[in-house]
Amino acid sequence: MDIKKIQDEINKVQKSPFAQKTDKQLLAYEILSELHRQKYQGLQPLALAKYNDSENRKTKLNKQKVNEIRKKYNPYVYGKKRLSIEYGVSVTVIYKILKGKMWKTSKD
Repeated sequence: MDIKKIQDEINKVQKSPFAQKTDKQLLAYEILSELHRQKYQGLQPLALAKYNDSENRKTKLNKQKVNEIRKKYNPYVYGKKRLSIEYGVSVTVIYKILKGKMWKTSKD
């Protein structure tokens, strides 16, 4: 590359609005970005919801089965291991369903 082209690229970057922000402004952007990330963590855009729905994918579980798992679970009587064997999923999946980390919207 020619040195003149490199210098032109450097000048473009230095003149960009983002490069001219002060440290205080950049810190404010970082804080807002973190707040936004926390607010929307685990959520998906509405446009993708229909594609990620269990009816549109090949999943072992559906909303009805997840609700059954939550109703059937009884520690030391009808535990996670038994449910995992019955529904053909791992114990970790059962645990996440019971803790609400998976299938959050299935509580009808």
